[in-house]
Amino acid sequence: MGNPLRYVALGGCNTAGEVHNIGNAYPERIAQAQGWALENYGYTMSSTREGIQFFNLKNVAEADVISIQFGGVDSWLTFKGSPFVLYYPDSPWRKFLRKIVKKIKKYARKIHWHNVVGETNVVPYQEYIDNIRYMIDHSKAQYILLVETYPNKDKSREPRILKYNQALKDLSDGKRVLYVPNYEVLNQDLVNNYDDSTHLSSQGQQVVTDAALAAIRQAESQ
Repeated sequence: MGNPLRYVALGGCNTAGEVHNIGNAYPERIAQAQGWALENYGYTMSSTREGIQFFNLKNVAEADVISIQFGGVDSWLTFKGSPFVLYYPDSPWRKFLRKIVKKIKKYARKIHWHNVVGETNVVPYQEYIDNIRYMIDHSKAQYILLVETYPNKDKSREPRILKYNQALKDLSDGKRVLYVPNYEVLNQDLVNNYDDSTHLSSQGQQVVTDAALAAIRQAESQ
């Protein structure tokens, strides 16, 4: 037998397994089911901008399989022209700058600055698409899993999350680039599928795992 396939997972907090599923999130479960060697680069507060950094700095392009799950942070609303500081690669200087940015945003909300200059997503829709496409186009992977952004208990976020999920669906081809739906199933039981408003429970992680494995097996059967 040869070496196991190298599987790299890119994404945010639920890819990492926060809060109670670190080491037992959907990437670990997929890898175990498939017998793959996993590198999980899930990272708190990650957007596709951080995803590009991981992709380039961790040689993700050479992986046999990758999963990509970004959208929760990307689709978050902020005011137009809002500053952005990467979470990865991190440094003391970037941590300091993020504290300043948080204060700026807090003050902007207080004075209703959004109403003056307008709102936009943290990562605008077209940039989100371009970032995902960059990873697809530069990857040599046999399979690329585009994992839907999960529903949030804050339903004001739903239209934006659904729009960003549609972008993932449009980018998939069902052969190599596989769309992994999970939004509707998770949304049916927000109590048991979540540990809080944002983080998936073990049950919720299994929902994502099952959807990913179904997508892989369907592609393998073609």
